[in-house]
Amino acid sequence: MAEVETSIHFLARDRAYEHEKPYQLKYRAAEGIPMTNIRLEKQAPIRISSMRGQEQQFSFEKSGFTVLKMNEEIPYDEFNDPAGVKRYLTVVAEQLRTRLGADKVQVYQYVVSAWEPVPAGDEGFCTDNPQIRKRDPDFPIAKNKEYEFTQPSTVAHIVLTARRDSTPEEAVVTYQQVNRDTVGKSSTNVRYQVVNVWKPLRGPLRDWPLALCDASTVHPNDLIASDNVFDVKVTENMQVHYDSGHRWYYLEDQEPSELLVFRQADSHSAGRVGIFVYRLCSGSSFLIWTSGVPHTSFLNPKAGKDELPRESIEVRTLVSYGNVD
Repeated sequence: MAEVETSIHFLARDRAYEHEKPYQLKYRAAEGIPMTNIRLEKQAPIRISSMRGQEQQFSFEKSGFTVLKMNEEIPYDEFNDPAGVKRYLTVVAEQLRTRLGADKVQVYQYVVSAWEPVPAGDEGFCTDNPQIRKRDPDFPIAKNKEYEFTQPSTVAHIVLTARRDSTPEEAVVTYQQVNRDTVGKSSTNVRYQVVNVWKPLRGPLRDWPLALCDASTVHPNDLIASDNVFDVKVTENMQVHYDSGHRWYYLEDQEPSELLVFRQADSHSAGRVGIFVYRLCSGSSFLIWTSGVPHTSFLNPKAGKDELPRESIEVRTLVSYGNVD
């Protein structure tokens, strides 16, 4: 496989995290309270292999990701129109259902004012915040600049978004929230996955493409839960420690018609890659399974000086498979 060499930021292996959970404050706290205790380290060189021409070698079931060709292309201009975004979500949901053999696929997003997943609408999805990202020409050089759009992530992570006042099983929490009108909190015999779908709006993409880490190469000790603390809510994701055994891949020159599909959580043991002990500062602990794919954007050495800044859309879906014995 062809590969590029670049750098990725990871959470440092700091012994402080053995008794203090990593966090970032997303609001202005009282004076003297640190905004974060997260210490990142830049690892280079990181080799990222191209999947181009060998996409079929990667299994969603084992590696945690796959590539899908869209059955229906949505023109670039339509992503500025809610109706166009809605049509795209419909196409994504149906293709995922077919590819994964699921009973149901629901697209969910975050409502910015509430910072939590909202219930799916009558048609199984919402378009309140479709997570469209447009890289600012000054990114990542500009400091303390307020960007109009969300910028590419430069830190390896897994999206969990579990609430601290709920069960730590992200897929369970999301399933209950999205289906709160039809499912009781005791309904845990349904298998569901949190699956992200990512694509550029323009292509071929060379500017800050998305890199995915093969989930089968990730050890539980490489992951640690981290809090994003807002003034009224707490969301959660997974930070990733560097390990030389990780294997990173990207879809070279990705086109808008090509979807990167990658798992972030799975409620069923068949999709669990590893297990680790999640410890609270109170001293109590519980077990968490993980099956998510670490991912991040990266500075592509193959990108030319005149490349258009990346524009992309990321969709988070809840995939349900029915009862599991």
